[in-house]
Amino acid sequence: MGTYFGLGAICVLLMILLIIMKKIGYGVIIEKIAIFWFRLACSFAFLYIAHITLDGFNIIIPVNFFSAITITVLGFPGVLCIAVLTLFQ
Repeated sequence: MGTYFGLGAICVLLMILLIIMKKIGYGVIIEKIAIFWFRLACSFAFLYIAHITLDGFNIIIPVNFFSAITITVLGFPGVLCIAVLTLFQ
């Protein structure tokens, strides 16, 4: 019960900060953070799908935070880096 209350309080605080920052002009920073989190979520989804798909061919794709951050920051070159590291492991 305390966890839900804590999460709710954090969400309300973020909504209040979003309203305040919109007036101040921090929208660009929040937008960049939102894009980063979206790309991180997409990279985790990509890693998970690749792990499930390539497991049938006995190729193990690591689904961890380092791999996701690499793909998030580098994009397609990050995918190639993880592929090379996976093939040479």
